[in-house]
Amino acid sequence: MDNKVQNIILKALTFILIGTGVLMTYWVMNDDNPYPMKPWEHAEWGKKAYNEEFQGKDEKLTPAEASVWIKDKTEELVNEKKQNLDNDVSKVIDYTRVLLFLCIILVLASFVYLITIDYKKALKILAGFVALGLFIYISYITASDEVPMCISAMDGNVEGCQKPIFTSDNWKIASAAISTTLILIIVTVLAWISGSVMKLFR
Repeated sequence: MDNKVQNIILKALTFILIGTGVLMTYWVMNDDNPYPMKPWEHAEWGKKAYNEEFQGKDEKLTPAEASVWIKDKTEELVNEKKQNLDNDVSKVIDYTRVLLFLCIILVLASFVYLITIDYKKALKILAGFVALGLFIYISYITASDEVPMCISAMDGNVEGCQKPIFTSDNWKIASAAISTTLILIIVTVLAWISGSVMKLFR
């Protein structure tokens, strides 16, 4: 197959995969998220459903009956929206896992192919992957799992029936991700500056 045709196919495939991921993410972002909301905010859904159900009808409920109807409808809507959100998030996660699996296969296949044509270069690339893996692992084990006071104060507004947004486990991952990203950005900037300076003296 011609190289130009291969490039067109690869670019089209990349565009489709990225576009699908973006659309799925947009889909999830547009879902109603009842988890961080408070009960009185949930109740607004029930009141809205009540108005839509009985507006313009002769049938009217007593205040007590209306309160029970709104409460039951609110619970139904909250559970429905939670299920829809969880299902959509699960689909995005599954899609990401498939892409990650394909990427791993492609990287391994490319590495095996590189070994057959340039053994020394393959070892250098392998050393780079190992170094990056060690760097990420060290960043994780040295990251703090203590949620900052300001974040804990924000979580204090969460209702008792809801789980805290940040825990020691997920904050450790977030902290490691933030520190890793900052370090890599600094290294990239320093490498770019040093490369530019070295070009001036050549």
